[in-house]
Amino acid sequence: MYSKLFFIAISLFAFSISGWGQKGKKFKLLSSSTVYFNSGKAIISPKFKIDLQNAAKIVQQNEDALIFIHSHTDSVGSFRSNEILAAQRAQVVYDYLESINVDTAQIDIRAYGEYIPLGDNGTVKGRAQNRRVSLQVVIPYIPKVKKKIHCTLKGLVKDAKTGTPLDARLLCIYLGGGMDTLFTDKNGTFDLELDREARVEVRVYAKGYFFVSKLADLQDSTTQELSFSLEPALLGEKMALSNLYFHSGSPALLPASDKSLEGLLAFMQYNNTLKIEIGGHINKPNRAPVAKESSSFILSESRAEAVYKYLIINGIDGERLSYKGYGNSEMLYPRASTTVQQQMNRRVELKIIE
Repeated sequence: MYSKLFFIAISLFAFSISGWGQKGKKFKLLSSSTVYFNSGKAIISPKFKIDLQNAAKIVQQNEDALIFIHSHTDSVGSFRSNEILAAQRAQVVYDYLESINVDTAQIDIRAYGEYIPLGDNGTVKGRAQNRRVSLQVVIPYIPKVKKKIHCTLKGLVKDAKTGTPLDARLLCIYLGGGMDTLFTDKNGTFDLELDREARVEVRVYAKGYFFVSKLADLQDSTTQELSFSLEPALLGEKMALSNLYFHSGSPALLPASDKSLEGLLAFMQYNNTLKIEIGGHINKPNRAPVAKESSSFILSESRAEAVYKYLIINGIDGERLSYKGYGNSEMLYPRASTTVQQQMNRRVELKIIE
């Protein structure tokens, strides 16, 4: 069980804000609030819009202020569906703030799925606490004293199908700035000791496997254990890309997609012989496949092309890449009835073609 987010309880904390040119700076907390959601839903209750409006006012009055949106779910449902639901919840909060004239350059969104529960997922009350989006409004701050601490991150990387330990590379990206690179030993284990509290995203790469990322919240005198099961990247296998955000009805990627795109780029660099197809899909349940000349089909293709262009611009050989729009012809849930199912239909995924 992950520990409670330590920055909620204190007024000074650190975050990475790639894209704003302030990586590694520390920030002072101006306000903190939480938006809670009904099970399986990504709809903001009117009572929580007041908190969002108050956060918006603070940011609008201070051009140096930033809003961090961190989205979570309970553990009901599959790991993948919870990733998607968290992304949806982050997106609706982002969209609402944009609609009340918050400068989106002052917003950062992160979706963590079920990784950081505040309550016990075995209880109704605990699950309700976990279905949340937290907002922190901050301004840059220079701390006077650094506290010496010690914490440890350790774990195992294995093949998801056979359980065999894997020779893997791990990127530990600190949300307060900085990064470490680790490698597993012959038993597939890794161990990292830190001299600071940190929220760290751990991305794991192994030759011939799809990549995985998880978030750890490390605090003084604690040991955090993470296990990773990687799926083989075999011919014809697919992987949906999590945390991709587009402008509504557009192929334009939002800055909050950077983390997901960087993970894909590193995957292609590490597996430098793989060739992939990038596929775009839309959600049109209970309908026949849309026509290729329709705006919906073109949108599915354009979003796949946007990811393709990102990889090309960042040095991936075009001979290793292709992209294709599928419209609604390959929906995971052809009769989708929930928002999560609809979002799983609306996706960009990669497929191994060689």
